[in-house]
Amino acid sequence: MSDATGTGDVDAFGCTRSTLDHDRHFVGAGIHFHLKGGDKGAPGVVHALASSTNHLVGISLTGGHKRTIYHQHHSEQFDFADRDLYIRTLDDDYRAELTGSFDFVLMEIEPSALESLAEEAGVEGLSGLNRTVGHNDPVLGGLAAALKLSYQSELIRERLGAAIGHHLIDTYGWIQRRRRIARGGLSRKNQNLAKDLILSRLNSPISVSSLADECNMSRSAFARAFKESTGKTPYQWITDARIERSRTLLRNHELSLEDVAISCGFSDHSHFTRVFAAHIGEPPSSWRRRSL
Repeated sequence: MSDATGTGDVDAFGCTRSTLDHDRHFVGAGIHFHLKGGDKGAPGVVHALASSTNHLVGISLTGGHKRTIYHQHHSEQFDFADRDLYIRTLDDDYRAELTGSFDFVLMEIEPSALESLAEEAGVEGLSGLNRTVGHNDPVLGGLAAALKLSYQSELIRERLGAAIGHHLIDTYGWIQRRRRIARGGLSRKNQNLAKDLILSRLNSPISVSSLADECNMSRSAFARAFKESTGKTPYQWITDARIERSRTLLRNHELSLEDVAISCGFSDHSHFTRVFAAHIGEPPSSWRRRSL
């Protein structure tokens, strides 16, 4: 996670940074998310030059946003309500004037990421996402709002990111044909490799993408094959491994709960306690007292 990137006082989408009270960037399920907004209102005139064939989805988390989009020979005006969205691609110059409230979650999706999400959803023949402006989507709005509140969690970023991607494909996908893609598990070699990598990296963040790269597979194909082979998603297997490691470490009374949490890849003591209690049925402190 990091601050939004770009040069000078203007970000890659043409927004003046000084007008934003919050401006965060992170990645989930291959989607680049940008949280942009603040009490100062909208950033005014934005002008972004064509840069790629990526899709950009923006959803407003508050009402009262107004947007005038300027085309070569005409302009369009839109009033955004809470949970209204727009979808466009970044292969055209974009100029607009933004006024009123401004609290947006922007989702930038590269063609390869969109293809992986479609493969993961079992969809073939996806040509892209249909452009739209001002459509109300309470489902996407709810997912985006939940992600904004919990994006610090790697697990939530991946799961909500995938849910958002699948929803976009199902709702706005331009699909020439649709069929289920044949499934198959991991080879024994890749299954052992993935498990060994997970166990060697438990004390640090582990992404499905990095495991897929080591197995020379796409993220979506790896995730599907891993579950086919193990009966669990990669993140379920990772979490179970972290819990098992923590139970071993908890038997060492010289280690604090914070030490155990960090050694097992949890963000802090509180995160460790929540996950441990959800899996074991009691907090780690209680489990340790009974086990020593």
